[in-house]
Amino acid sequence: MIAADVDAIKESAAQTVAAAKATPQIGLEQYYSEAGPDYAAWSREFNMHFGYYQAGTNPLHRESMLEQMNAEVLARLQLDDVAEPQLLDLGCGLGATLRSLARRLPNARLFGLTRVPWQVEQARALNEAAGCSERVRLIEGDYEDTLLPPASYDGVYALESSCHAHGANKNALLAEAHRLLRPGGRLVVADGFLNSNRFANTLQKRIYLKLCECWVIQELAQLHLFTARLKQLGFADITVEHLQMRVAPSVAHIPWVTLKFLLTDVVFGERKMTRARWNNVLAPVLLPLVGAPLGPMIYCMITATKC
Repeated sequence: MIAADVDAIKESAAQTVAAAKATPQIGLEQYYSEAGPDYAAWSREFNMHFGYYQAGTNPLHRESMLEQMNAEVLARLQLDDVAEPQLLDLGCGLGATLRSLARRLPNARLFGLTRVPWQVEQARALNEAAGCSERVRLIEGDYEDTLLPPASYDGVYALESSCHAHGANKNALLAEAHRLLRPGGRLVVADGFLNSNRFANTLQKRIYLKLCECWVIQELAQLHLFTARLKQLGFADITVEHLQMRVAPSVAHIPWVTLKFLLTDVVFGERKMTRARWNNVLAPVLLPLVGAPLGPMIYCMITATKC
């Protein structure tokens, strides 16, 4: 077989990421309302994201790595010279990162936005219990069209929530973040991205689509399109950090957490296992099959400054 034939076969087997768009069968509000309580199995503080591993950290202590991710987001907001910062969490979940920042920034005013009424209700109760309800405010709304006043925030961040935005470049989300930031304000986005033009084969593409369906994602951002859109919107100082190895130790917790959840909540739990809850069990199991080095999915933290 000549080389051209081999290349043709590889070309046929590979699947472009541009054509990979999922069609979730349930809505975001339903997913997080039904599966949201299950995140307690991952984090007692309801940190609904992966952790950041530092040398010297105990890789078996998941909660400390999750809290470190919050600290890394804060560090990249670069607020040392801002006396009373005003910050906005786009896709705040149950507000764990907001409460973490509230402990570190006693003079900050913190706002979180989510489309899920159940999250707003539960987060307010958690904020009250943590003693930060006066400084942390939860807002129900669409982070692609917030209706909030422009140029109002010193920092805006999206911690593993940008994936739910529309489009391969997440244009609406980035444009809204740019509108909301004050000049000199910082944007931080930490999430999964697609870093390659192709999946290895059809099976891997199908696994990716199932992963997206489970987590109510239409498509992950393509890294080059995402950063290009940041430049087009007028952001400067754009930095891309590849954090695959930083999040890997917390990803390694998935098999144990999943097994424990199956034994405690599925077998002996009282709540009905809905499609949303089963999807939340399945998605983390699929993740390593499409993540680097096997697949095109990577984990990045991207920072930028509004001019």
